[in-house]
Amino acid sequence: MNSDNQNNTQKAFSSLSKVIILKIIAISSIVTVISTGIQLYRDYSQNVSKVDSDIKRVSSLIVPELSYNLWHLDLKALKMQLHSLSSTGEFTFVEINYDGKNLSSGVDDKFLQKKEKTWPLMYSYKGEERELGTLRVVTDLEPYIEHVLDTALFILTANFIKTFIVAFVMIYILRGHVMIPLNVLSTRLKDFNINNLDKEDIDLNRKPSSTVDELDIVLYSVNKMKSNLISDIERMKKNREEKEELVIKLNQSQKMEALGRLSGGIAHDFNNILHLISGSAEQCLHYLEVNKPVKIKKYLGNIVEFAERGDKLIRQILTYTHQKKVEYTKINIVDVIKTSLDMMRSTLPANINIDFTYDQEVEILGDVTQMQQIIMNFCTNSRDSIGTKNGHIKVRSQINHIKNEVRLIISDNGVGIPEEVKAKIYEPYFSTKPINKGTGMGLSIIHSIIQQMNGRIELISEVGEGAKFIIFLPVHLEGNEDGALDHDSSHLVAEDSLKGKKVLILDDEEVIANLHKDFLETQGAEVFCYTSAVAALGALKVGLEVDVILTDLSMPDMTGFEFAKSYSESGGNSPIILLTGHEEKVLSENDISDYNIEEVLLKPINMEELLEVIKSI
Repeated sequence: MNSDNQNNTQKAFSSLSKVIILKIIAISSIVTVISTGIQLYRDYSQNVSKVDSDIKRVSSLIVPELSYNLWHLDLKALKMQLHSLSSTGEFTFVEINYDGKNLSSGVDDKFLQKKEKTWPLMYSYKGEERELGTLRVVTDLEPYIEHVLDTALFILTANFIKTFIVAFVMIYILRGHVMIPLNVLSTRLKDFNINNLDKEDIDLNRKPSSTVDELDIVLYSVNKMKSNLISDIERMKKNREEKEELVIKLNQSQKMEALGRLSGGIAHDFNNILHLISGSAEQCLHYLEVNKPVKIKKYLGNIVEFAERGDKLIRQILTYTHQKKVEYTKINIVDVIKTSLDMMRSTLPANINIDFTYDQEVEILGDVTQMQQIIMNFCTNSRDSIGTKNGHIKVRSQINHIKNEVRLIISDNGVGIPEEVKAKIYEPYFSTKPINKGTGMGLSIIHSIIQQMNGRIELISEVGEGAKFIIFLPVHLEGNEDGALDHDSSHLVAEDSLKGKKVLILDDEEVIANLHKDFLETQGAEVFCYTSAVAALGALKVGLEVDVILTDLSMPDMTGFEFAKSYSESGGNSPIILLTGHEEKVLSENDISDYNIEEVLLKPINMEELLEVIKSI
């Protein structure tokens, strides 16, 4: 390849030399021909002018003498004069015509180029002018033309030789002073690349001179350009490193912002886990005393299960918040979505349901943490859009085999996005949330991440109709495998035939409900266990009478507060104990007193403490 470039360069310079030589010769030849033509025309004009002068001399001097001799018929004198005119060289042929006779001297041929003149021979006799005859002179111009042509050939030959000599001397000078330095410069520039920018300046190996010419200016410009490139590349490298560092910090800041918004839900889930572990441990101690190994095994299994659940949640949070440089690798997008949604399920309120479906497992080139960031950001925005009403977040993964891309569709039934907001939704620092509720960088960073993955994003939304974000990502063509989503089909059915004090337990988590049921049954209570607020209300309305109602606050169909309100407004008067995993105050004093709510207990709660609260009511 290098040899080809060198050959092309040499050919280019060779062609340039030929062009310069030909142009110099052509221009010089044209100038030579024109100048020679002008010079020859002047010589020819001077010769013709001499003939005209001779003709004028004949008219003024010779014609009167011939007229006199003709009047006296001095033929001898006439012949001598004619011979004199034809022998001097100015005139080729002279002739006198008189009385039908003629006298001539010289040769009268059919000349191709000639100049002739005829005069009347007049004589004055007794005051009367008489015409005696005519004088005709002819001059052959061909000798003059031949002389001009001979001269032209000599001049042109001499001028062409001079032109060629001057042209080759100019080329030699041009080659030494211009072409060779340009060839050296071209060779140096041909090998010019980003890897040798820091080498010394280009030198043309010219002799030192006190003057500066055009080549020195060109060389200075090239070296200056090289210096500027080095400076610009160093600045671009520094800017790129600073940009990468800022992007990493910005991503981390956005992740921490999202984690801060999710912290309440995370605390709720951890409190549930701790509550189950603590309660199961207490139950194990109790059943150890009464020697019931089946119950002990059951609650030990609960402790192991929820310890693993807590460990999994911690690992997900640590993975999400881990600050590292982005490295794209093959990742199974279905597995990443499952993991992200598992963490989101534990942080979203119970009034929001998440549904995930996919048609095929697929691999993409991406970063696990970034993909988790995308899923959690959209789900968090959907949560804020849905608010306190019953809502859903639907996540779909669909494969387009024709375009080799996966479509990730995230939709909700929130308030939707107005048209004026759509145009600015991906702009940095643009946010519709109140101050201190968001930086406005979430969707901007998500948009940047998707673009870096060679993907794109579309938004479909109408006010009041929810929002649908469609993310298009290229599929990694290797390792695609068909798969199906595994569903946990385990479902525990609570027993509702018990004796003792009548207690209604309502919790959407069956394990928690059964934990409380088993504990209260050991205390001799008759327990009615429900995982649906609607079912519990229905049972109470048709005549179920209980002494105490123990209900969770966060549930999908109806919150514990909404349950208490509906129950009290329908005439129920049994005291209600609310259990919550949220540390912040969730109800006002008026809400508690108006709807039979006696206590609000924070999970995890010691079983003995729960027993004391029930006994005190």
